[in-house]
Amino acid sequence: MFLKNYFHRKGMPIALTLLLAGILSAQQAAVPPDTLARILDRLDALERQNQTLLNEVQALREEVKASRPEAAAPKPEATPQPPEAAAQEKDLEDRVSVAEQRIKEQAQTKVESSQRFPVTLTGMLLFDGFLNSGLEGYETPYGYAPTDSAPGGATLAQSILGLEFRGPMLPGGGEVHGSLAMDFYSQAQGYSIFRLRQGTVSFDWKRRSIVIGQDKPLISPLQPTSFARVGVPPLNGAGNLWLWRPQIRYEERIPFSTNTQATLQIGVLQTDETYSTVALPAYSTIEPSRPAIQGRFGIAHQWSDQTRFAAGVGFHSSSTHLLGQSVNSRVVSADVLFKPLSKLELTGTVFHGENFSNIGGGPPGISVTNQFVVIPIHGTGGWLQVALPVTHRLTFDFYAGRQLNNAQDLLADEIARTLTYAGNILYRISPNVVLGFEGSQERLDFLDAHQVLSNRYDATVAYLF
Repeated sequence: MFLKNYFHRKGMPIALTLLLAGILSAQQAAVPPDTLARILDRLDALERQNQTLLNEVQALREEVKASRPEAAAPKPEATPQPPEAAAQEKDLEDRVSVAEQRIKEQAQTKVESSQRFPVTLTGMLLFDGFLNSGLEGYETPYGYAPTDSAPGGATLAQSILGLEFRGPMLPGGGEVHGSLAMDFYSQAQGYSIFRLRQGTVSFDWKRRSIVIGQDKPLISPLQPTSFARVGVPPLNGAGNLWLWRPQIRYEERIPFSTNTQATLQIGVLQTDETYSTVALPAYSTIEPSRPAIQGRFGIAHQWSDQTRFAAGVGFHSSSTHLLGQSVNSRVVSADVLFKPLSKLELTGTVFHGENFSNIGGGPPGISVTNQFVVIPIHGTGGWLQVALPVTHRLTFDFYAGRQLNNAQDLLADEIARTLTYAGNILYRISPNVVLGFEGSQERLDFLDAHQVLSNRYDATVAYLF
């Protein structure tokens, strides 16, 4: 260190002096006498500046050393925590561990597209062992039968494969997001094949979004939690308007405060009219799809990370074309999510209207009389779920849904009421592996007073990725 400092103080000026002396000795005749004096004065000034800088650095080091706190004294022995505090601390440590593991696993799923935008592989490998009972001797009505309505068995067909991507920046500070989800729930010649579930491209700015793709109806954004009913969402035909249909949406977000925000949405959706009626009159056809307009106004408030409230009201309007007649499809809806406690969450949806099977209501949506008059079926439906997250690993879910059709609009062999209720237990043995058991019962009441009742039991293993 001494040699280093000495070199900084003396070595550099001496080296320069010797170099200049050599040059001057070679060119004495050409250099004026006062030139050497000016060079030596300049070297002395540089040496003084160098010494000043070294003094300032040393002073700064002393100040930093003086500002450092004294070594901390040994901490007194910690007071034993009460059992409740120790349990909370352990639960917090588990949550942090789960979050860290999840982040590491998500980082491993990131890939890059040919356009250099990040793409994330998502989805779920779902094994479902099931047992159905109560359908013996009955033909399951159209629109209510999943492809696994056999008495029992196991399937991987409800597994989901998806992609999520983030695109380029948009003018005005926006960004493009996208997602695509597929499963193997369709059947062709006895084999499971790919089926498109949902897929959207979203152009997002701070307060507005434009979404294009295929998704649930705008007026029915919520859904019960179930790993047993994935290929066809839970409570299909019993209060859950679920059909995934092509659509375009515009969304405007209006912040009232830091924790409160309103949302205004409007969209155009393509309906599926093939669910509207079970049987058509001879030599008649129905337009398979029709345009619909939907809108929703919602408001959400968050008290904390564990407590929140959100609610919305919506409307749907379209028409069905059959036998040269145009029949209205009109629906109004309301949805709510209420989490007053960290261990309790309530979600649900209700709706009322006419001819709503074309967006996921239980069929039929229309009736055709003997005089070939097309009648829209009026009705009411809805569902409610109570979720009890006992711990971050264990959750109990209970949900039920119902649809009531107006008897005056029905034919004798059509369904007047549906009722489905279920309960499940979900346990996360790791952040992305969920074990589940679910039991459910479905009731179909026909206008002629006969009833079809079926029970279903599922044991599932889901690997989320």
